[in-house]
Amino acid sequence: MRIVSKQLSIETALPASAELSPHFLVLNIETTGISAERSRVVLIGCLSPGEDSWDLIQWFDESGEEEQQILSSFLLYVSRFDTVVTYGGDRFDLAFLNKRLQHIGLDPLPEMLRSLDLYKEIQPFKPFIGLPDYKQQTLEQALETGRTDTMEGAEVARLYGQYLQFRLPSAAQQILAHNEADLTGIACMLPLTAFRQLTDPHLTLRRAQANYYTDHDGEQKEELFLFFRLQDPLPLPAGGAADHCYLRIEGADGVLKVPIYTETLRYFYANYKDYYFLPEEDMAVHKYIASYVDRSRRLQARPETCYTRKTASYLPEWDLFRTPFFKRAYTDTDLFFELTSELKRDREELSAYASYVAAHILKA
Repeated sequence: MRIVSKQLSIETALPASAELSPHFLVLNIETTGISAERSRVVLIGCLSPGEDSWDLIQWFDESGEEEQQILSSFLLYVSRFDTVVTYGGDRFDLAFLNKRLQHIGLDPLPEMLRSLDLYKEIQPFKPFIGLPDYKQQTLEQALETGRTDTMEGAEVARLYGQYLQFRLPSAAQQILAHNEADLTGIACMLPLTAFRQLTDPHLTLRRAQANYYTDHDGEQKEELFLFFRLQDPLPLPAGGAADHCYLRIEGADGVLKVPIYTETLRYFYANYKDYYFLPEEDMAVHKYIASYVDRSRRLQARPETCYTRKTASYLPEWDLFRTPFFKRAYTDTDLFFELTSELKRDREELSAYASYVAAHILKA
């Protein structure tokens, strides 16, 4: 078994949202195949942060018969850490290791070892990032990590077979270099944890701005821009849309565009049996007041006629973010609340609305 140990200089940011202690390590393994029942671990690589550099350690099976030694040594080493960081490791690296540990008769990975799988961090936001795929090397290219190695896992397995057959030092070095590139790449992908801010966004509004424009039918429309800032910058631009609302984030700065509807909408009363509908006024009034209205000019209100109308500017909502809520018709599912002068000056409430709209877009 060959053990490689050295220090690396890696520039990467660790967002506060990552919630990582200093006792974490980056993990990547190389195997002879994808099936833990029929394949073996031939290389385990770990990378952990030090004071001024990162510590790299690799265990390499030089003979093809040293898997148990590699796994035993790794188990002893990993006990010093509380978190293991991977890319896709919950599905492959960690699952593969536990199956091989069980097969050999060794203890499983420590139960207290927390897993941070960066693929799972990015997975919910893939539609809003828009990359062609989410392989590690594709993400590294988007993040501009500077990686030059392009070898795939299947190539590593073939190369290891050639190494065992011909004992070429260059083949072993190529496998070790690929593993190091994967580890360095994962470390450089730690900023992806900043996307977890969007799981339940709490946005800080910088400013709000109304804008008028003319639509394709020549009608003048109005929209509200909500400019906000995230606690941690996103390492990749993200954007999306839902129900005529648009979101765009670059770095820590983002903007939401929300339509403003200036029209006459209806507020529907719940207790319609206590109201009369006045057809000439196109509104419902309480029976106590309507008792003074001529019987010929009033009707018993029904759910769809028990309303009062108001012409104002409105913002959309999709559940009861703010009350009272207005509708165009009783059976409509579109909901709106009034954009009042007080709301325009309420930065805290507008921040809450920006968070609400962003969450709606990201869950659409």
